[in-house]
Amino acid sequence: MRHDRLVLTLLRRELSAGLRSTRRRDLAWIGLGGGALLAYAIAEIVVALQAGAAMLRQAQALWTFGLPVTLLGLGGFAGSAIARLCLSRAFAPFLKALPLSLRERRHTATVATCAMGIPLVVVVTATVGLGCFVIAKPLTRVWGLGAAMLFGAGFGVSAVLRLRSARDLVHTDTADLAGDPGGRRPWLGAFDRSAPAWLSSWAWAVPAGHVRPSWRMVGAAIFFGVVAALSASISFVRHDAVPAAMAGLTGGLLVFMLSARFHPLGSPVLRTAPLGFTRAWLRLTRLPLQLSVAYFLLPAGAALAAEPSAWAMPLASGFWLLALNGAYAVFAAYFMTAPFVAVLSFLSAIAYTSYESLEYGRTVLIGFAALVLFLWHRAQRRYRHG
Repeated sequence: MRHDRLVLTLLRRELSAGLRSTRRRDLAWIGLGGGALLAYAIAEIVVALQAGAAMLRQAQALWTFGLPVTLLGLGGFAGSAIARLCLSRAFAPFLKALPLSLRERRHTATVATCAMGIPLVVVVTATVGLGCFVIAKPLTRVWGLGAAMLFGAGFGVSAVLRLRSARDLVHTDTADLAGDPGGRRPWLGAFDRSAPAWLSSWAWAVPAGHVRPSWRMVGAAIFFGVVAALSASISFVRHDAVPAAMAGLTGGLLVFMLSARFHPLGSPVLRTAPLGFTRAWLRLTRLPLQLSVAYFLLPAGAALAAEPSAWAMPLASGFWLLALNGAYAVFAAYFMTAPFVAVLSFLSAIAYTSYESLEYGRTVLIGFAALVLFLWHRAQRRYRHG
């Protein structure tokens, strides 16, 4: 019996189940409202491209380095994310009863990754081709084909690297998250023991309090450390608090987004416990918020030392960091099982709000706050009623 489409079938069933569980009124709001916003955004982009067509056509650095690097990066990010999603379904715990070998499970994940990657390549090709057509760039089809090749190369390399690491998942068993392997003291014992205990460890799918070092964790720590050091150096050299404060705000938000996981909110084990939504949400937010604030304090301290008279800049950055962390936590709680969708939706909402604020001022923030409150209400209802 062949299982080539097993992962695709699981993803399709999950999508259809999610659509069936959503009320028609919500689907109508999402479809009509989202379609209207998308059409408006496309129209704004087309107008902006036409206005700067001459400048864009002459920007050689953009076409030589900027666009290829961006396409490779986007392809690599998309390939890694989709391959990880497919691997999580191929190695799902409820599939352990099936007589599938490592090679067969990896093959099903590969088929699903390729099937989901082809539409993305087509979308990127059409987007770049239409963009070149709008600004009257010569050789429009060639640029579209080149965009497809660059995005596909990044997608393929990152997906292959992710799929080759599938053998590590065979020995992964997260059923006993409360175990204490080797009798070692949990790293997060002081931060993850408050009731309900080990909730952050559950969200990270690691044994209770035991963080497993990996090349991704080390790479992220080096990257954020280098960014903090560079921003602090720039602030000290220029005696300007802005670079370090902005680096602290951006880095702290990225740390929170990378470490926050809210999928336990959808577990029947947590929902049937005598635990309210607000308390569970705050408990899941606690550890990522501590990591975010800890990172922010380093550049913020450098900004204050570089320009003591501009003490309001680090203070305002800290306020906005807390506000943005809270807003993303609401998005992540609403899209509890899809962190990638939560990140994409949050960044899209922030970008759209920032763009509209240039024309209408800070009153646009009221709409963003209303969206956050609506998502909070929907997440709370889903937690209570399923």
